[in-house]
Amino acid sequence: MYINQNEQLIFFGRQLFFAFVFFLFSGRMIAQQNTVHPVSSKELHTIIDSIDVLVKRYYIHPEVGKQMVQHIRSKDNNGSYQKITNPKALADTLKTDLRSINGDLHMGMIYRSPRERATAGQPSIQVNESGLWSNYGLSEIKVLEGNIGYLKISHFTRHEFFEAIKPVVTSAIESLKNTDAIIVDVRDNGGGFEDMVAYYISYFFDSAEPIHLSDYRCTLHDHTYGISTNPNVLGTKLPDTKLFVLVNSNTGSAAESFAYMLKHLGRATIIGEVTVGAGNGASLHPINDRFTLVVSTEETINAVTKTSFEKVGVIPHIKTSSEEAYAKGYRLALEHAKEKNATSIHPSNYDHLISFIDVPRENDPLSATDLQKYVGVYKDGNTEITITLENNLLFGQMRSNGGKMKLKSIGNHIFKVGNIKERVQFVLDSKGNVTQLKGLDNPMKLTKISEK
Repeated sequence: MYINQNEQLIFFGRQLFFAFVFFLFSGRMIAQQNTVHPVSSKELHTIIDSIDVLVKRYYIHPEVGKQMVQHIRSKDNNGSYQKITNPKALADTLKTDLRSINGDLHMGMIYRSPRERATAGQPSIQVNESGLWSNYGLSEIKVLEGNIGYLKISHFTRHEFFEAIKPVVTSAIESLKNTDAIIVDVRDNGGGFEDMVAYYISYFFDSAEPIHLSDYRCTLHDHTYGISTNPNVLGTKLPDTKLFVLVNSNTGSAAESFAYMLKHLGRATIIGEVTVGAGNGASLHPINDRFTLVVSTEETINAVTKTSFEKVGVIPHIKTSSEEAYAKGYRLALEHAKEKNATSIHPSNYDHLISFIDVPRENDPLSATDLQKYVGVYKDGNTEITITLENNLLFGQMRSNGGKMKLKSIGNHIFKVGNIKERVQFVLDSKGNVTQLKGLDNPMKLTKISEK
């Protein structure tokens, strides 16, 4: 189609006009979404009154609930909250004050920003991190060397996804059914849906009848309900597979339930740090379109211990740092597999794998001075390796092919070579000087011929 020069000018002028209007409109929309309105006296009054009513009505221990309300009322009467006009700061302060009475980590106040409210219910903008966006919390499923299963659960999803996740869990368990042991990692898992916990646990028992796991007592209606294993889960059950559960100080709520139940049923070895200690169940109570009160409404009562991990946390069988928990669990799993398969797989195969498991050295890192003594050129005949120090990291480079590989210390002057199953050890004389470089997994033995 032919357009003359004047028509082109008119056409582009219209395009510019519409673009200007679009960006002006978009800019206003974005500005509105990002505008944070201060908390008014009227809104503050509504929030405080709502806390009073909701906490007294729903909190699991009425007398403690009254203390919380008294504390909030006292601070409000003193004018402490009137000084806080930023809604996020007010929500954070109220959460801290609610928890200050008895340390209940399920008590809180949630503030939703203008953008969060504007995009709520818009699937193309607002993603649900508890659902399909995160594979319902199943963030990693793999088989480690030595036939050890590894399952990383980042959260225990929500009730609305319960049916959708069932075949996903079944598929995960099926992929690990031939392993000799399974490591379930719930480090940094903040919790989720308790029935989801029971569903996972169901795969690790083979009872024809449901196994009672826990009860939850609700004060408001003096009602108690429980959760149990499901004997009819789909796929393969693994009642005899050795289990190791990794936890840390950020493992909370339903994730703690998972570890606590398996521990006291005698089904798993718990490894890591003492967990958060958030044992109560909670419910959400919207106050208005931007503030929601979180209230502990249910008390957890474990079927075995008749108590819970509230304020205590889950005490691991093996206490170690979060960083070291993985290595410890992997070692124990390999040692179990070694014992189990002693007649079919020679133990040396497991010993070889165990020797390559990373041992974190964060508490005792090698300094540049420690590493400097290894730097130099090592030679034997036509084989020559140059060891260099770069940014406090040790590297080895073969003269023949020029490939450079990082060396990682695993103690006693022994280093792993890159990602391959090779280890080298530096030999020191009586004065502490490095004289040789030898292979622990091959016959290499090189003499140090220079410092550079």
